[in-house]
Amino acid sequence: MNYSLNVGEWNSVFAVPASVVDKYIKIAGENSLKLLLYLLRHGGKNFSDDKLRDDLGFREAGELEDAALFWIQRGIIRYENDGENRALFSEKSDKEEAEQLVLSENAPECVPQKFAKKELIKPAVISSRDIAERIKSDSEIQMLFSEAEKLYAHPLKSNENQMLITITDHYGLNVGAALMLLQYCFKIGKTSPAYILSCAQNWADEGIDTVDAANEKILALERNNSISERLREAMELNSKLTEKMKEYIRVWTEEWNFSEDMIMLCYEKTVNAKQEFKFEYANKILENWKNAGLYTKQAVEAADLTRKKPVKTASSAKSENSSFDINDIMSKINNSR
Repeated sequence: MNYSLNVGEWNSVFAVPASVVDKYIKIAGENSLKLLLYLLRHGGKNFSDDKLRDDLGFREAGELEDAALFWIQRGIIRYENDGENRALFSEKSDKEEAEQLVLSENAPECVPQKFAKKELIKPAVISSRDIAERIKSDSEIQMLFSEAEKLYAHPLKSNENQMLITITDHYGLNVGAALMLLQYCFKIGKTSPAYILSCAQNWADEGIDTVDAANEKILALERNNSISERLREAMELNSKLTEKMKEYIRVWTEEWNFSEDMIMLCYEKTVNAKQEFKFEYANKILENWKNAGLYTKQAVEAADLTRKKPVKTASSAKSENSSFDINDIMSKINNSR
């Protein structure tokens, strides 16, 4: 009698690197996991993109590329172009992670070029394969994508990948400025790619394309936000300030260089004069202060005292310098009549 193990489905198995599961099982998307399992199953064979799309059921444009990009960014998948190895990262020290998979791609050789700033050109849609090329060829871009993924706390989606490339390659912000923009947008809770791109376009128009310029811009924005909130609370508004109101504040802080304390002082003077805060009236006060060079509370108080001090007439001057009580004398003259 012969004996054997009834392995059933276990008769054909393949290994999955433990480090891949430990690090990425929580964050990898469904399509990325499908692609990884498929390539593991076939033991490092090369596949065309058409073959992978058919076997995995990817029908949407860019679906395969987005799935592959997640692993390409981490050095788990590499692809070949005309026989040249396109591994994006150097080999890992961890032996399990060094067990690379191969994905055959026909990626274009060209790397997207930066557009001139302020040039009104609609951002081009960059393929996932081109994005992979950019990450491979530029360590700073690689860092930007990595930090963005940390901020979003999930694998970057197609529109998020497009956003990052557009910020740097279309609007011309350097990687440092782009990262600061991302961090600021996350800090204020506005993280949609559309909003971030809108900010990037504004920064490009203003020539904000370096870390120092970005830092100054963010400080100004935070100052404006703080002033807006204080005014909104002081005015007991339940709604946000209008865009016109925000523009007043921007001019006061960024163009006229008034501090938050000076704007709140202007608020008090406006309310005292008008029984309510009117932006137009406050704007006139601040404009007068700017023209007079008054940028501190002490300077404003000194100017107010000077303005309220009565003007001396010739007779009053004589009266002040005389040892006689002129008023008393005049009273006596009038009483004698």
